[in-house]
Amino acid sequence: MDDIWDIKAWEMINRFLPDNNNGSRILVTTRLLRLAMDIGSCSPYQLNLLDEEQSWDLLSQKIYAEKRCPIELEEIGRSIAKKCRGLPLALVVIGGVLAKSKTENWKYVEEDVTSAVRNQGDEFCMKILSLSYNHLPIYLKPCFLYFAVFPEDFDIQVSRLIRLWVAEGFIRKCGHKSLEEIGEEYLKNLIERNLILVDKLELTGEVKTCHIHDLLSDLCRIEAQIDNFIIIGELYNLLNILSDTEIKPTRLSINGGKWKGMKPTTYRPHVPTRSFLSFSSQDSTNYTARRFPLLRVLDVVEKYPKNEILQLVNSRYVSCTGSISMSSSILSRLWSLQTLVVDRELILPSEIWQMPQLRHVEGNSIILPDPPPPDDVHKIILLENLQTLSTVEGFKCTEAVIKKIPNLKKLGIVCGIIGSNCLRNLGLLHKLEVLTMLCAPCGGEIVFPNSLKELRLHGCKIPWEEMSVIGSLPNLEVLVFFRNAAIGQKWIPNEGEFARLKYLWINQCELEIWESDNTHFPCLEILRLGHLNLKEIPSEFAEILPLQKILVDYNRNNDLILASANKLSEQRENLGYDGIQVLNRTFGVLKILVKRGINLAVGGDGRIGDPFVVITIGNQRVETHVVANDVNPEWDDDLTIWNPNQTHPLSLTVFDRNKLRNVDEKIGEAEFDIRPLVEAVKMYPNGLPNGTIVTRILPSSSNCLAKESFVIWINGIVLLDMRLTLKNIDRGEIELRIGWVF
Repeated sequence: MDDIWDIKAWEMINRFLPDNNNGSRILVTTRLLRLAMDIGSCSPYQLNLLDEEQSWDLLSQKIYAEKRCPIELEEIGRSIAKKCRGLPLALVVIGGVLAKSKTENWKYVEEDVTSAVRNQGDEFCMKILSLSYNHLPIYLKPCFLYFAVFPEDFDIQVSRLIRLWVAEGFIRKCGHKSLEEIGEEYLKNLIERNLILVDKLELTGEVKTCHIHDLLSDLCRIEAQIDNFIIIGELYNLLNILSDTEIKPTRLSINGGKWKGMKPTTYRPHVPTRSFLSFSSQDSTNYTARRFPLLRVLDVVEKYPKNEILQLVNSRYVSCTGSISMSSSILSRLWSLQTLVVDRELILPSEIWQMPQLRHVEGNSIILPDPPPPDDVHKIILLENLQTLSTVEGFKCTEAVIKKIPNLKKLGIVCGIIGSNCLRNLGLLHKLEVLTMLCAPCGGEIVFPNSLKELRLHGCKIPWEEMSVIGSLPNLEVLVFFRNAAIGQKWIPNEGEFARLKYLWINQCELEIWESDNTHFPCLEILRLGHLNLKEIPSEFAEILPLQKILVDYNRNNDLILASANKLSEQRENLGYDGIQVLNRTFGVLKILVKRGINLAVGGDGRIGDPFVVITIGNQRVETHVVANDVNPEWDDDLTIWNPNQTHPLSLTVFDRNKLRNVDEKIGEAEFDIRPLVEAVKMYPNGLPNGTIVTRILPSSSNCLAKESFVIWINGIVLLDMRLTLKNIDRGEIELRIGWVF
C-alpha cells in the first residue's frame, strides 16, 4: 500500500487481511512518521535523502538505463545530481528531462535545476509534493508557508523561527504549555511529515537549525503568494509590484537590494503589511516605518534608526543590528512588544518592568535598570512571559529582580564584585534551563536552580573542591568552564555527581591533576579540553560507554593529552566496543575590525566611488557597509568569521558600488597569512600582562603589510593592528585590526 495518509484507510483494508501466522507481510509507505508508528507492528524504516554518489547512480540510470554515461558529460551530470539535494523524485524527473534533451542543453538545466523540475510537463513533481501540504492540519499550514520568507539554502535558527511564529499569531495556546513549547511541537510535526529537514542539534538533543528542500521551498512560495500571504523577492521589483493598488500583502520578505536612493513617493503611504523581513545587508532601511506603519514583525540584518522603531506602535517582534538606547517615551508606545533583539548595546529604561507581553530580550550588552520600588503599586508588574534575557551587564541579582522574572528559561549575565548572598537568589529561578555567567570571583555561597540543563561559567573562580554545587544539579547536561571559572590544581569529583552530564568543556582553567572514574560522568558523550596544564585524562574514562568524542585544543601538554586520549580509545576497543573519536582542534573566532581606507583609487569612469570591503577566508565571506563618495572612507565595521580554515589566507577586496552601471567594480585587493596569529595563540599566552608583544611580523611580498606589525595579548585575545597595501591597483591602503578569540 503506497502513500497512506490516514489511519482510517489502513483500518478499512486491515479487516480483510487476517493474521494466519503464515509469514505473510504487508508493506506500507507513508510520508507521516506518526502514522507509520501507528500502523506498523515494528519500528518504521525511515528513508534518508540520497548521498551524492547514490544521487548520481539514480540519475545516470534514469538517463542511460544500462548504458554508461559518456565521460565528457559525467562532470556536469554529477553537478546536476548534487543540486537535486538527494530527493529521488527530483532526480527521476530531471533524468526524464535530460534523457530527452540535447547534451548542449544540459548546462541550462544545471543553472536552475529547481525550475527544470517545476516546469516539467504538467508539473507532475509539484502535484505530488502538494499532497503533503494539502494534508496538513489547518493550524500547521501557515507555519509551513512561513518557510517561504527565508532565502533558499538558508540555515534557519529554530529559536528565531518559533519566536516569529508566536509574533505572527500562528501558535494556539493549549493547557499549561508555553507558546514556544507548542511551537516546538509544531516544528516536530512538520519534521515527522518530512516537510522540514534537521540541520544541527543542540548538545541537549533539541533541533538547533533546520532548512527546507529547494523543491518544497518552491512549493511554499507558490502557495504563500496565493491570497497574498507573503510576497517575496528583490526590493526593487517588490516596490514596483506593490505600487499596484490591488495588491495588499500581509508579509514582505526582501532577499536582495537596498533602500538607499529609492523614492518613497512612488509607493502607497498606507500599506496593510504586518510583517517585514529583510535578508539583504545593504543600506539602512530608511523608509520602512513610513511605508508600513502597521508592522507587527520587523526582522532586518542592518542598522535601524531609533526614531523609526518609535513609529511601530503595533510591533511584537523587532530584530536589527547596531546599538539602541531606548527612552521612556519610545518604550511606552511599544506595549505589544514580545521580542527585542539587537547585536550590540541595548539600553533600556525603567518602563521595561511594566511590559508584561515581553518574552525575549537579547543584546550583546544590555543595560537593565532597577525595578520600581515595592511601594509604587502602580508600577509593580511581574514579567511572567519573559523567557530570555541575555546578556545583562552589571546584573543585580537581588531578590526584587529575580521575583519579577519567575519564568525565565535563558539568562546571560555579566557581574562585577558580588555580595556574599546575591548569587543565592539564582536558585529562585525554578524554570531556568540555560545560564551563562561571567563574573568576578563569586565569594560567599552560590546556589543554582535544579532546573538547569546548560551552564557556562567565565571567571567565577570556584574551587574544584567546591564543585558539588554544580555536580549535584540533577538535570545538567552541558557544562562549560571558561577562563578561570574554576581554580585549583586538583579535581576529584564526588561519587554520584554529574549524573546526566553529556558535554564537558574545560578551557583556560587551573587544572593539573584530574582523578575520576566512570561513575562520576556516566552519561558523558563529548569531552573538550583547552589551554590546561593537564597531562593525562583519567584512564577510567575508557569505561564510560556513551563517550564518543574527545576534543583537544592548545593545551600546554597537548601531545601528552592526545596520547592519553588515544590510549583511552584503544582500551575501549580492547573491551570490544567502538573506539573514541579523538580530534586535535584549533578552534577560534576571527574578529575583524575594518577601520578605514586611505587614498583609494577612483573608479574606471573617473568619479569618486562608493567603496566597501569584502573579506574571505576559504568559503566564508563577510563585508562592510558602503560609504558614499569617499576615497578615504571610515567603516569601523566589526566582522566575524567562525573557526576559519588556517591554511587559507585572509583575502581582502575593495569594491566600488557603481549604481549607474549596476555593477561592483574592483579597486584593489590584498592578502594576509593568518598563521602567525594562530601560532601566537599556540604559545599559550594566557596569564601574560595586557599589552605584551607576543610576536613581530615584518612586511614581505606575501603579506601586503605596509609597515611592521605586532601581535599583542590583550584581555584574553590575540590582536594584530595592521595596514595592508592594495595590489593590482595604483594606490590605496586598508587599516584593520584582527583578533583571535579562542
